[in-house]
Amino acid sequence: MYRRDLRDTRTDDLLADAATAEMAEQVVPEPEGNRLAYAVSREHRTDLYLRDGDQTRKLTNRGVLAQRYTHFDPRWFDWHPEGDEIAYAGEGDDGLSVWTVETETGEKTRVTNHDAADSNPRFSPDGDEIAFVTDNWSPGSLAVASADGGRVEVLCDDEFLYADPRWADDDTLYAVRTRHRDRSDRASQVVRVSRSGDVEPIFASDSVNAYAPRPRPAPDSSTDTDEIAFVHDASGFDAIYLTGPDRAEPEQLLAERGTDFGAPAWDTAGETLAVTATRQGDVSVRTVAREPAGETATLTDEPGDRYFPEWHDGDVLAVAGGPATPPEIRNLSTGERVAGRPPAGLDSRFVDPEEISYESTGGVEIHAMVYLPEGNDEADPDSIPLLVHPHGGPTSFDGYEYNYRAQYFAAQGFAVIEPNYRGSSGFGREFRNRNDFAWGEGDLDDVVNAADALADAYPAVDPDRAGIFGGSGGGLMTVNALGRTDRFDAGAAFYGVYDYETFVDDTDDVGWRLMKRELGFPATDVENYREASPIRSVPDVDAPLLVLHGEEDVRVPLSQSEQLVEELEKHGKTYEFQTYEDEPHGFLKRENVLDAYSRVADLFAKYLAVDPDDGSSRPHRKQDGE
Repeated sequence: MYRRDLRDTRTDDLLADAATAEMAEQVVPEPEGNRLAYAVSREHRTDLYLRDGDQTRKLTNRGVLAQRYTHFDPRWFDWHPEGDEIAYAGEGDDGLSVWTVETETGEKTRVTNHDAADSNPRFSPDGDEIAFVTDNWSPGSLAVASADGGRVEVLCDDEFLYADPRWADDDTLYAVRTRHRDRSDRASQVVRVSRSGDVEPIFASDSVNAYAPRPRPAPDSSTDTDEIAFVHDASGFDAIYLTGPDRAEPEQLLAERGTDFGAPAWDTAGETLAVTATRQGDVSVRTVAREPAGETATLTDEPGDRYFPEWHDGDVLAVAGGPATPPEIRNLSTGERVAGRPPAGLDSRFVDPEEISYESTGGVEIHAMVYLPEGNDEADPDSIPLLVHPHGGPTSFDGYEYNYRAQYFAAQGFAVIEPNYRGSSGFGREFRNRNDFAWGEGDLDDVVNAADALADAYPAVDPDRAGIFGGSGGGLMTVNALGRTDRFDAGAAFYGVYDYETFVDDTDDVGWRLMKRELGFPATDVENYREASPIRSVPDVDAPLLVLHGEEDVRVPLSQSEQLVEELEKHGKTYEFQTYEDEPHGFLKRENVLDAYSRVADLFAKYLAVDPDDGSSRPHRKQDGE
């Protein structure tokens, strides 16, 4: 379907360096101490590290669960109150279990011993117990184990999924819960759970998302407080609230139209919160005082991507990244890097993204990020081909984050636009809900219209040479765009859902709940599933399509791409199918990332670039397994 090495191969080292950079996931300071525990991912593994002054030690080597998965921002690992152990969810021979590791010796103890996945471990204030979330009884049960692993008991095993447990005292926890039939970014509750398992809703409202309960620390040892900070979106945007026995209703502490606040973290005195603030693709961090209520200060001045703020010795630490910087641990109060090793010279090889807005179908305003090749401002009109890259999710968004994919294609000479189509997060509840029961409608229009918006905004961009690529939800959007419009000349679809009716049979619990939320129940809404399925539009696909999938994907099983390819073959379409061993939902290994995206670059070089060959290209010879 294309020649190999037709792309500019000189930028392959950029892709390899950028894709394998170390990326920090979370930092947790030692209680009443100076040490830091933090998690770092590289390629296919995440592990824990301990920072003690200028010294850093690796604490695990088999992988831990620590990632930014949803806006809940739970703490993935936790210190023992005395600082001698850290609890985490780690990989064993039979899945994810709760473990502890001694900070001095590195000795590990397995706390839970069952086949089901565990997560979110939290030590009790006295250090004798660990609360955690587990699938051992039912998905998302809330359980407690003795810290030595001698006893495990379930607290909540009901029709709810529990998450993000936080101890208020040795007898009380706060947590988030969501009905199994709902999704966590649509309707969730904040609850108080007694040690005996009694559950009391603290905030619960139909169709309102509440999360991140953070018990307020007592200002001193002589003061008791039952006050908590948490987040809910009843106002239309995520806002910070306080509640407690002295308040009949939650009190709004921080709200701002157009901004989603989240991840509240108290300082040790219980007087000030650090929070994230998401607005138009930028995730900043602010502090907000309890008294005088709502007094704020912004700790960041450049657009970027920050999450998991934590207080340490009066300063605010967070995971922080940017368009040219992989996520690292930074002291936002001083601006210093605390931990992280960005590849040398990476920032000089990356471009600074820009943001634009355009009007889409129905007058809906769409925000988008744009990556332009070097020298675009001096390029001839219509000299730069364009690529549209829709994100997955769909409740995700593209902003000022570390983005090696877009940077790679900009280095290849393409202009890349990443539209935050309707259904994206970070723009308020109403916008996030706009594609419910309407997949492949207005959201697809937003993605297709992004091509014209990019060309209209930059004269050097050629509107007539356009490609599209994306993964997961972006993969299905790619196939929809090729089958339902003639706007694009080529496409690449990564691990997407192409037949929703069969997808519900094979996906994991998260995928199943997503389908119920977005499309309804097959028994009553099967036409929604069929109408939204990109596979139905395959007969109308005229552009060449590259299909890529990981063989160990449980979220979107390989069978989805196999069904798509079978349909492409049946209708005589131009395509190539490439699979990767040991890859889950998203490619992680260096060699696979390099192979996959260089194939996409070769595809776009053939169908979009003018005279791309520098003499190094060669015919593509199919290898074993292709």
